[in-house]
Amino acid sequence: MTSNDQHNDSAAAYAALARFYDLQHAAFTPDVRLYLHFAADCRARLGDLPILELGCGTGRVMAPLVSAGYHVTGVDESPQMLAIARERLKEYAPGLYELVQADARTLELPQKFGMSFVALNTFLHNLTRDHQLAMLATARRCLLPAGLLIIDLPPNDELSCQPDDGEFEYEATLIDPESDAVIEKYVASQVKWAEQVQVLSYRVDEKTLSDTLSHQVTFRLRHVFKHEMELLLLLAGFTTWQWYGDYDLSPYGESSPRMIVVVKQKP
Repeated sequence: MTSNDQHNDSAAAYAALARFYDLQHAAFTPDVRLYLHFAADCRARLGDLPILELGCGTGRVMAPLVSAGYHVTGVDESPQMLAIARERLKEYAPGLYELVQADARTLELPQKFGMSFVALNTFLHNLTRDHQLAMLATARRCLLPAGLLIIDLPPNDELSCQPDDGEFEYEATLIDPESDAVIEKYVASQVKWAEQVQVLSYRVDEKTLSDTLSHQVTFRLRHVFKHEMELLLLLAGFTTWQWYGDYDLSPYGESSPRMIVVVKQKP
């Protein structure tokens, strides 16, 4: 399977999973305070500049940033995810945000941004070094001097903690508020150590009073280790960064639940 095929598999997966993804993740907010913190830092240093989210998904992080008065451009290649984001953001004036359907690796935008970010494992959808560098190049191209890039990654030991038997395990039960359907979500994981890739298969059983619909998709995540990420940043032209281990900005260490890099564009 070529890297483009794998990339298309990811897009197809989110086409099927968008609604279920949002039902599960809409209430996840611990990372929001981190982006609000750095947005305020950029505003204090650089002025009231727009923010760019690469891989904005359903607008989960965009909405609180827009609510706080920041102008945010969200980019995602999934029209299904963007449709949910558009619904989430419709209460705000259109001039406060923009949603762009595009591949973040080849994105060209006319404006520059004071801050860019890639939230909650989204960077792992880049399955090759070329794809990783292309997304970093986009971020650097779009940032103003002294702007910030934030990338939220799983910690170094995350891959070793993942199941590796390919067997489906129960993950969550969700309720669709519109249809009252009960949604049971199962996940199977296999680790391809030679590739640093985790193969994830999701099965979603959507149960209504009259029927049960099952959806199943598979996609891959390319895990990235700390020193590898630093080399990628250097290759992309960045030189200054700081690592954090959680959304409270604790130093990254052995037991850190997250691996967050905050990169500063050259002044």
